[in-house]
Amino acid sequence: MKSLPAWSWSIATNAINLAIGIVTGILVARLLGPAARGELAEVQFWAAAVAAMGICSLPSALSFFIARQPHQETFAGSALTLAAVLALVSVIMGLILIGTFVPSGLRNLTMMYLIVFIPANFVGLTLVAIDQGNQHFVRYNVFRLLPQATYLICALLLWQKSVITVPALLAASWCGSFLVCLGRWRLIGANVIQAPDPNRMKELFQTGLAFHASAFAGILFQNADRLICIAYFTHSDLGKYAVALTLSGAGLGLVSSATSIVLFPKLAAARSLSSSRHLIRNALGSSFVVALSINIAIALIIPILLPLLFGSAFADAVPVATLLCIAQIPASFVQTAALALRALDDWRAGPYAQILALVIFVPAAATLIPRLGVNGIATSLLLSHLAAAVLILRRLHTKIGLNAFQCLTPEIGWVRSQLAWRSVGTV
Repeated sequence: MKSLPAWSWSIATNAINLAIGIVTGILVARLLGPAARGELAEVQFWAAAVAAMGICSLPSALSFFIARQPHQETFAGSALTLAAVLALVSVIMGLILIGTFVPSGLRNLTMMYLIVFIPANFVGLTLVAIDQGNQHFVRYNVFRLLPQATYLICALLLWQKSVITVPALLAASWCGSFLVCLGRWRLIGANVIQAPDPNRMKELFQTGLAFHASAFAGILFQNADRLICIAYFTHSDLGKYAVALTLSGAGLGLVSSATSIVLFPKLAAARSLSSSRHLIRNALGSSFVVALSINIAIALIIPILLPLLFGSAFADAVPVATLLCIAQIPASFVQTAALALRALDDWRAGPYAQILALVIFVPAAATLIPRLGVNGIATSLLLSHLAAAVLILRRLHTKIGLNAFQCLTPEIGWVRSQLAWRSVGTV
C-alpha cells in the first residue's frame, strides 16, 4: 500500500473523528455548562491516565511484531491474555489512586467508570493493533471512528430524552469502546485467536515495556496540565480548559496520529537505513507542514469560533485555547519523531525529550500560573514543547543525519511522485 494514500485515509479518519468530537463537545458543553463539564473531564481524566500508564504500550508491541512477521496467529491470543492481566493490575492500582486523590463527591463515580472502562479499552486497542501491524489501514480507521460516533449518537439520544447527566454521558462514552471490542472480535475469526503462548507473552511484555519506557515520561507530561487544573482550579475552570483542548488539539489529532499509524509499521518493516531515512524525512516534513498550516488557521479563528460554538459561558477560554493551539505545533512534531525513532529501536529519544519538557514545565508553571492563571499552563506547555522539539531535532541529526530543515520539510520530488499516485508500491 502506498504511504500517501494510507496517510491520506488516516488524515480523513482523523478529520471525521475531529468533526464528531467537536459536535459532541459542543453539545455536551452547552447542555452541562462549565462546572458539570469539568466534573465529566475529571472522571474521564483519571480513567484515561490510568489506562495510558497501565497498558504498557502493548498495542505498539503487537503491531511491531506483526509488521515484522505478518499473520502470526499466536500473537493475538497471547496479546489478549496479556491485555487482560494488565487491565486487572491497572484497575487495582487505579482504585488506589482514585481513593487517595479524588474528592469524595466524585470518588464513587470515578471508580465505577474506571472498572468498566479499562478492560474494554485494553482489549479494543489490542484487537485493532492487529490491523495496524498488518497495514490494513481501512479497517483500522473504521474502528477508530466507532467510539466517537457511538458517543455522539448516544449523547443525542440522551438529549432527546432530556437525561443529559455526567453518569449518563460516561455510559455513552463507554459504549463506544465496548462496540469496538465486540465488532473487532466478531471479524477477527476464531482461527486467529489461538491459545496464549508464554514465550510470545514474554516477548510482547518485554518489548512493550521497552516502548513504554519511552512513552512513560510523555504520559506524565501530557497529563501534567490537566492534573494541575484539577488540583488548583475549579470545575468551571477545568470545563473551560477541556473546551480549549477540544479546539486546540485539532492539528495534533489530525496529523501526528495519522502519520504515526502509517509510519510505525512501515519503519518496523523497513530493511535498510536509507529506506528508513527516506520514510522519516518525508513523513515528518509532510506532517509538520500540514500541522503548522492547520493550527495557525485554527488559532486565528478561535476568538470567533469558540464562543460561537460552545456558548458565551466558555468565552473566557479563548486566550488559553489560542496558546494551546500554537503549543500543539511542536508537540505534533515531537510525538511523531519520537515514535519514528522508537521504530528504529532508539527508544531513548522519546523519554529524554519528554523528561526535558517536564523539567521545564514544572518551574515554568509554578512561575506563570500565579500571574496568568490557566493561561500560565498553556504558556508553560509551549515552552516545554519547543525545548523537546530542539532535543529531538538534534537526536535525528545524530541518528540518521537529517538536519532541522530536512526534518521539517519533505522532498519536493517525493511530494510530486506521491501526488501523481502512479504505480502501486511502498515508499
